[in-house]
Amino acid sequence: MPLLTDTYVRFVCFETVERQRNRLGVFQALEIAEQSEVAEDWALKELAALDRWFTTHLARPEKFASGRARLHGGEYVVEGQTGLSWFKPGATEHIRRMHRLKAALEACGIHVDILTTRDPGRIIWQDDHQIVAEPGHRRF
Repeated sequence: MPLLTDTYVRFVCFETVERQRNRLGVFQALEIAEQSEVAEDWALKELAALDRWFTTHLARPEKFASGRARLHGGEYVVEGQTGLSWFKPGATEHIRRMHRLKAALEACGIHVDILTTRDPGRIIWQDDHQIVAEPGHRRF
């Protein structure tokens, strides 16, 4: 089924992130894959190559929450919900490479799901290839 031109894409793993309702993103799973006892050599090489490509060609979002930072127990805590990263519909090369990343992670025993939505929530940051959106009541 082809994606609609206004559909955002997110790749997620099997587990939820501490203190969040949403699942782990694939970039956070790279370290888990490297430590996997079932990881195949080709998959580890592919993961390393793709990690380098994304480091060069995908900006690290500047913002993951819209709330203000406040001091709590000696640490600054950002109020509000943590945003989730989604690829924009036009980020075709990035999405194509994410499918390769998915295959390599799965060869290391890490299942990856592909989520799509036309409404990722309130967009709090974006660039040419991705957005960060606070999901609100949505669960991804």
